[in-house]
Amino acid sequence: MDDGVVRHREDRERGLYERALEQAGYFTAGQARMLGFSPGEISGAVGAGGWERVDRDLFRLSPWPHTDLEDVARQCVQLQGAVVSHQSAAELYGLGHLHPQFLHVTASAPVHVRTERVAVHRAELLPADREHTGAFLITTPLRTVLDLADGGISQWVLDEVVGDALAIGRLDRAGLEAGSVGRSVRVERRVGRALAAGA
Repeated sequence: MDDGVVRHREDRERGLYERALEQAGYFTAGQARMLGFSPGEISGAVGAGGWERVDRDLFRLSPWPHTDLEDVARQCVQLQGAVVSHQSAAELYGLGHLHPQFLHVTASAPVHVRTERVAVHRAELLPADREHTGAFLITTPLRTVLDLADGGISQWVLDEVVGDALAIGRLDRAGLEAGSVGRSVRVERRVGRALAAGA
């Protein structure tokens, strides 16, 4: 076999593994096609047992270790790279006691939601607004608090989230104060009250 063909196949496999590594083993048919896999090769990989078909256009490398958060990763991949945010981000960070009934995510573009258990928020996130857990993207504690301050949670719940973030060192007062500057008057006031409650 031609060396160039071999290298191309190795590059595709490596690219797919690197993508799956960031997504708890999951990847979409579109991501595979972007790396150069044809529909026939996709079907062949599933038939050979190297890929597991999870949904119509969703696959997982097999075998891939299972984790407690793989369902969150799966939903984020299906939602085209949406970022876990708001109540769900706070819950995963251990901030407050929100116990959300939905998976809250933020997406910059419209996404097709196949389940009623996902709440999609529309916003443009800067790279500084998010971090990677190793399986999916999540808004930073600072962005999470600012989103919650702009949302519908009660002030006492926001106070608890901010208090927890300060107590475990995920936020500092100066950083939170600076981060709220330039946001809406409502956000600045609510953040100020939360900081005062923890003073």
